[in-house]
Amino acid sequence: MRIPGLAIILIVAAVALAQSTQPGSTKYPEMTLLPAGEYQMGDHYNFVDPQHPSDERPIHAVWIDSLFIGTYDVTNSQYVQFLNSAYAQGLIEVRSGLIYGTGGSDFYVETHPVQDYSSIGWDGAQFSVVDNRGSHPVGVRWFGAVAYANWLSAQQGLQPCYDLTTWKIDFTKNGFRLPTEAEWEYAGRGGQYSPYYNFPWGNDADNARANWPDPAHPDQGADPNNPFQVGAYPWTTPVGFYNGQTHYKSEYSWPGSQQLFASSDGSNAWGLFDMAGNLWQWVNDWYGTDYYSVSPYRNPPGPDTGSPMPDGLPYRNMRGGSWYNGGVNDPGHARVSNRDPGYYRAPDNPNGPYYHVGFRVARTAPPLSVLSAASFKGTAAAPNSIVSTFGSGFSGATATVKDSAGVLSTAQVFASSPTQINFLMPGSIATGPATVTATLSGGTTISGTVFVNNVAPALFSANSDGKGVAAALALTVAANGAQTSQYVFDPTVPAGSRKGVALDLSQPGTQVYLILFGTGMRNATQKAVATVGGVPVSVAGPVAQSQYAGLDQVNLGPLPASLAGRGQVEIVLNVDGEITNAVTVTIK
Repeated sequence: MRIPGLAIILIVAAVALAQSTQPGSTKYPEMTLLPAGEYQMGDHYNFVDPQHPSDERPIHAVWIDSLFIGTYDVTNSQYVQFLNSAYAQGLIEVRSGLIYGTGGSDFYVETHPVQDYSSIGWDGAQFSVVDNRGSHPVGVRWFGAVAYANWLSAQQGLQPCYDLTTWKIDFTKNGFRLPTEAEWEYAGRGGQYSPYYNFPWGNDADNARANWPDPAHPDQGADPNNPFQVGAYPWTTPVGFYNGQTHYKSEYSWPGSQQLFASSDGSNAWGLFDMAGNLWQWVNDWYGTDYYSVSPYRNPPGPDTGSPMPDGLPYRNMRGGSWYNGGVNDPGHARVSNRDPGYYRAPDNPNGPYYHVGFRVARTAPPLSVLSAASFKGTAAAPNSIVSTFGSGFSGATATVKDSAGVLSTAQVFASSPTQINFLMPGSIATGPATVTATLSGGTTISGTVFVNNVAPALFSANSDGKGVAAALALTVAANGAQTSQYVFDPTVPAGSRKGVALDLSQPGTQVYLILFGTGMRNATQKAVATVGGVPVSVAGPVAQSQYAGLDQVNLGPLPASLAGRGQVEIVLNVDGEITNAVTVTIK
């Protein structure tokens, strides 16, 4: 979105409150919409795992329908939200420090201090995160992962996919679930097929891109460059930690002694993080050694039961490697195509701690998908926010929204194309699940669902994809009071190729402020919190930007001089506990 120059009066706010702005600290997981498509599933590099050889062959064509999948793994803080809610509803109970479904025999997760490695505390009345790992991925059993998915579905007015007595899945339901193995590999590859890669980002086993053992220190050794691979297990990192930014001990309080860590970008082309390393990720499927030879083409659901392991029992499948099992020396566990039954998860096979097995959720996308027009992420919208719907045959279409109270409203459509409609979510809409219906030019209707929150904050980017350099202005106030404004990107470069224009913080007595634009933020009831390059900054707003319907504005600054020389840094904004998509600015 091209933002014109505006006359802005900045109100300098008080210092930001001390609350987390790290990914994974929101109540519900952030989701990314993946397009439907075909790929060749399996190992394209003739790698053979000595413990279960040939299970990644034959390479076979698979079609995956459009789906939502977690941008990050589910974190400890998000899992604790589930536990407290489920306990209040009588859905779970604690026995000998283990959490079960009420009356069930399959436990979900261990608590601290019954198991020291667990971050989940229990005081007899409430669950909490007992250490500094709220934004780290949670380690759980498969049963605990699917129970969370059912709870998340109920929270957002969707149909639960699992029977928690038989553990059977119903793929016809519209709620959250674990991804199938085929969906996980499709997501992990990020649409990159020419060539097919070993890892989500390429073929380099770069230990600055993922939390796994250092390739120079095989046999599940520590990575001496990773400030979290110190002390007692688990050696997890916060989700999204490997994002190409420089991180600081003052921001993350890691146990290592080093003061900074320069990460490389370990995301894939679809913007998914930690698809390699950190924690193994459960998939829905049983592990079947020979399933690839009989797998159906369209949306393979996995085998009905699993291949027996050395203990004679079947196990669910895992993907992605972990802080303990990682790169090509270990032996290739974090390759996108690698399959690993839960029996071989290590350490302490097969009955030990699950402190290195987590999960991300998925959801089959409805025929019409509704996303923020700024971030193109999430499954929630806010009143008076700008949203985009995706489908086909949308040229000249109109849109209506039926809210949770049954009230039908006509939406203001800004623009339509064959595959997309941009419209304003009505300001009077009630919170809760809503149905959006697009009426095509011939009278055909297509519907999808969206969850309406009071806020669903998102920031616009200069490349109109919710990533990279912000669609923002910088206001410089000189020592004599003179003000000048500039874009933080080069507007003469076509959208899709825009980079940040370096801002100068070195002039004595000069202050620099950022003017950001987004949507879904104006209904905030608490003071917004922001960091730039991990450093807290003052926030003014967000407020409605009066010139454009649905457009919100938030002002940050002045930017601290300590950011000088940092280069490209991330802006992370927290509005009522919901974190926006991260955008960047460049500082010389």
